Amino acid sequence: MANTILLVDDHPAIRASIGSELLKKNIAGKIYEAGNSEEGYDKAMTLNPDLIVMDISLYGASGIELTRKILQKKPSIKIVMLSMYSKVIYITESLKAGAKGYILKEADMESIIDGIKKVLSGETYVDSRISSKVIASLIAPEENMELASDDSTYDTLSSREQEVLRLLAEGREIREIAKELCISSKTVINHRTNIMQKLNCSNMVELIKYAIHIGLVDA
Repeated sequence: MANTILLVDDHPAIRASIGSELLKKNIAGKIYEAGNSEEGYDKAMTLNPDLIVMDISLYGASGIELTRKILQKKPSIKIVMLSMYSKVIYITESLKAGAKGYILKEADMESIIDGIKKVLSGETYVDSRISSKVIASLIAPEENMELASDDSTYDTLSSREQEVLRLLAEGREIREIAKELCISSKTVINHRTNIMQKLNCSNMVELIKYAIHIGLVDA
């Protein structure tokens, strides 16, 4: 039976190129597209695709948050994250959310298609350029216990708080974050306050240092 695949990405050109290749190689019988998180969720619920290729950065909600939301309702759907981020924290959070694959956007088309095929066959696939980092993170050797402890603190944040933390650490303005996440500036400020309390950070400098330390952003 031909696979039904949903491509959720805010770049039409990326959706078109991946979709065309999947059809050409007979990996998919039907391709559907969504350009934001709300559309992606609605189509996942109504179409019940075999697999979703999900951008990690989406308008309205992150791909990680959307993965959790979809799998709560449709646990049989396989999800592959397609991301520009190679930081271990994004990969491990994606896998914990239920994604079965994580591929970098900079990968060539052959590697992207190979990863999708592996996930469709029941495997878990992580881009070969970052898989060793993920394994090291999951093993959490003794010399990395301090970092592992910080990761545990990170897990106390809600998915929305994790997203706000990332955007704050990237230097985004409150109004920019509010617009991207479709929430009010006041809500962003409330999230920031809750994040700082949970992470025991007294100011933005400490918050950014924390984000750098756990690998959420580059120094």
